[in-house]
Amino acid sequence: MKDTPTDSDSNQASLSRRTALALLGGTGVAALSGTAAAQSDGEREDDGEEDRGNGRGNDGKPWNRDIDANGNGLYNLASLDVGRVYTSARDADIIVWKDDDGTFHADGADGEVASGDGVVPVAQAAVDGLTEGRTWNEKVLIASPGEMTSADGSLELPSYTTLDAPATLSIPDGESVPPVVRAVGAEHIDVESLVVEGPAAMGIRLTSCSNVRIGDVRITGVTSDGIRIDGRGDAPRSTDIQMGQIYVEGNGHHGVETYGVDRIQIEQVIGNDPASCVVLLNDTVDATVNSVVGREPGGPAGYATFRVANGAHDVTVGEVVSRGGNRGVFGVSECYDITIGHVNIEGAEDQGILVQNCRDFTVQGGVVKNTNGDGVRIDSRDDGEQLPAEGVSISNLRVYDDRDEPKQTWGILETGPACNHNRIVNNDVRGGGTTRNIGIFSNTTVVRDNVGGGFADGEVTLSAGESPAARVEGVSEFPDVTIPGSVDEPEDFEASALSVRAKPATTGSSETYAWESYAEWNGSAGSWDLVFEWRTDPGVDVTLDYVVDKTR
Repeated sequence: MKDTPTDSDSNQASLSRRTALALLGGTGVAALSGTAAAQSDGEREDDGEEDRGNGRGNDGKPWNRDIDANGNGLYNLASLDVGRVYTSARDADIIVWKDDDGTFHADGADGEVASGDGVVPVAQAAVDGLTEGRTWNEKVLIASPGEMTSADGSLELPSYTTLDAPATLSIPDGESVPPVVRAVGAEHIDVESLVVEGPAAMGIRLTSCSNVRIGDVRITGVTSDGIRIDGRGDAPRSTDIQMGQIYVEGNGHHGVETYGVDRIQIEQVIGNDPASCVVLLNDTVDATVNSVVGREPGGPAGYATFRVANGAHDVTVGEVVSRGGNRGVFGVSECYDITIGHVNIEGAEDQGILVQNCRDFTVQGGVVKNTNGDGVRIDSRDDGEQLPAEGVSISNLRVYDDRDEPKQTWGILETGPACNHNRIVNNDVRGGGTTRNIGIFSNTTVVRDNVGGGFADGEVTLSAGESPAARVEGVSEFPDVTIPGSVDEPEDFEASALSVRAKPATTGSSETYAWESYAEWNGSAGSWDLVFEWRTDPGVDVTLDYVVDKTR
């Protein structure tokens, strides 16, 4: 899946000094200082009516070029006092490039800043050569590929620094290299592009940073996280992070991991065979993620293509696509207010989706198929230390296993005594589980309008001439209301909370028939039975498929 140059190709790439200067914007004005000079209104000719007829406005000025987008006049620039006026943000302040002899140079508008045999030391000199004490961003462009060694260290970025590194930074096998790009306690950091190949510890590591923008990044073969952004323990949290298109392949831990981050926006992360998660948000608040795509996420901890953990909350994800690996989606350890719009998960070794000890966790739709465990599992570990799985909502999912030898044990399964007020609504679970399509543990969970299963389901035969026509014992073992102030009699609660959907299992009889059903408390058994009575007895037995919903 790689499309970047190989190491041998990268080592041959070089530039001329003329090319490097062109990259600096040498063909045009890079900056103005002092008083900007321009012809004033009074110095321009007024062509009068003739010019106005040729598309000019009053005083002979082109009517559509008189002001900029902020409403500022453009024909009296002599009145504008400026310190520095920059051209395009893509223009670099210092270019790092390699000549035909393999020597790296860092060149700025005022001449050479540094030169040497290693790309990282020269790039670091370029960063250190930017304006000291600046409160605006200045940029270093690494225009030639190069190798990193264990002696190079990380490329350290201070505040108000932009790095653009579209050329491959490669690490030979056997080298022990720290994170390629590193920043601690910095603000206004931009990494417009970065390509890393080989066993560096990480691609990017940011700690206690704010106002960070990471653009187009490709990281292959690092030994730990592709990108890690954190601020935990005594370190201040990282804040206000934006990430664009991230691709991570064959790394030794997570693709993108955050821990102790407030306000982060991620466009897309693609992870190909990561050792752990593609995206893991730990203790991260106010996060929006457009898309996470994963192939074979793994790790002994049962990681997933997308995971939230350790109290992450207020997280919205547009889409999670996952193929193989341990899990597609995993929420754990007291995360809350999590919403995932759409999932497409196939072939997970464990659950397709596992929501464990999380609150107000919503999956709004999609497909989960052909897992080797449960399609979806909602679970509360009853250790007395964590929040229960509460307010979990699973809806509009198609959950099934269409393999010749299905292994998906349950379509949707709720387990654990501490589950409260969850919702399983409007799902299609036909062919969802080899054990059963839906399994519910909690008295407070709502189960309704699911195709292929419900709170209870099965097949029953109504016997002609019998009253009742049929009885299904033990459809619910919850005897009463657990909410204070509710009625005491169990039938008053459960009979109104359980509803039945039934249809003939075959095409039906030529005879006229009708039935009704209700729930009846069986005191000796300590459970609710489902009872069917004839309203019109056809004189022949009728077999029904039934689904019991729990509507509140």
